[in-house]
Amino acid sequence: MKKMFLGGKVGIVTSKSDLKDLLSQFHKGDGRGNVVMVRVNDEALARMDQLVEATLFGSRSECAAFLIGAGIAGQKELFDRLGAHTDEIRKLKEQLRQVALEALKPSE
Repeated sequence: MKKMFLGGKVGIVTSKSDLKDLLSQFHKGDGRGNVVMVRVNDEALARMDQLVEATLFGSRSECAAFLIGAGIAGQKELFDRLGAHTDEIRKLKEQLRQVALEALKPSE
């Protein structure tokens, strides 16, 4: 069974064409306009370098983008559950901010 993820397939890759389709979404210019600096341990870097050396990715950046996307897709249930509460938390934070601003206003 194949899972759909970001317009590509994650799971069983049955052909070189499937692999090419999966990896193509992580090449430059394909919606990767955000920059994130991360530190990784030696093992993670070695694994990423293996994928780059195997020419599955053109750079560590492309490889990291793929691995992050695959991790997010693999935790879909977690993000779905969190999403149900995220909007509520944002609203409460804004209400708290407004209360604090009102309390800090000088009395006239």
